[in-house]
Amino acid sequence: MSLNSIGDQARNYAMQQATNRLKTTMTTLTQEMSSGEVADLGQRLEGNTRALNEIEGRLSRTTQLQQNAAEAAVQLQAIQDVFSGVRSVTNDLGVNLLSDPFAASTAQLGTRATEVANALNTVIQRLNGMDSNRYLLSGLASDQPPLVPADQMLDSLEAVTAGLTTADQIGAAIADWFDAPAGAGGFLDDAYRGTTGEGATIPVTERETVQVTTSAAAPAVRDLLKGLATAAILDRGALAGQTDERAALLRQSGHALVAADAGLLGEMGRVGLEQQAVTRAQTENASVLSTLEVSRNDIRRADPYQTATALTEVQTQIETLFAVTARLSRLNLVDYL
Repeated sequence: MSLNSIGDQARNYAMQQATNRLKTTMTTLTQEMSSGEVADLGQRLEGNTRALNEIEGRLSRTTQLQQNAAEAAVQLQAIQDVFSGVRSVTNDLGVNLLSDPFAASTAQLGTRATEVANALNTVIQRLNGMDSNRYLLSGLASDQPPLVPADQMLDSLEAVTAGLTTADQIGAAIADWFDAPAGAGGFLDDAYRGTTGEGATIPVTERETVQVTTSAAAPAVRDLLKGLATAAILDRGALAGQTDERAALLRQSGHALVAADAGLLGEMGRVGLEQQAVTRAQTENASVLSTLEVSRNDIRRADPYQTATALTEVQTQIETLFAVTARLSRLNLVDYL
């Protein structure tokens, strides 16, 4: 009977190969134990990664949608804060203008007109508010403020009301200017710098979008500005020397401001509905993300029991290989490793 044997060099090469293979396997199993995920996902899935790719794709899309919803929530809340700040300036002003006795004093009427003019300036500054480097109420033109400064707006109104001699005439001229359609030389042409029509459309779930349509051109906002401007024009000298007419125009302003407050609350309510839609979207997205992450983890998870068993087997094989090698070459364990 013939016996086959291998030489020392071939034997050393074979044992080195076995050692490297076992060390690589032990490193892989140790990594799986620490991370909880299989190291060779392709082998786990036998090359069929379609399901995992679909899950990863949906995770990426849903994560972006959740970010969109978070940004929309911030933007909508910022708009609510702007309107709340505006109402803090104008809420009592209309009632005060209606309840003032307006004593026949040019000085008192002038003081009240200046107060309203200052309020107009403050309101415009707040309506020109920004969030995250974008103007909130400019529609799609979020890179520029929606309104011209108060002085420039009053310049336009001063030209429109020049030569008018009664409160009714001036009130009507100011109302026409604010209500004029685009192209007619009114508010939308001379004072508003943003866009009208549809606002930004923000996808917040795979099926839903939120539209931020509120702008400084909204009827409720224009009505509020109209009420303020009706009295503020007196600060430019309108109806000079006509105490009764000036008092009458202040009362017109008061009526307009009281009515406009209800409209502004309605606009805030519409923004609130969009906020509710965003909140629902965030809840839905969070649920979808949780489900997808569980599914992905199930595919990628390494069985801890199987991994521990395999790691023990590899350690045993390494110890056996070392024992054989030590007998052949009289190595100690430290030198071997």
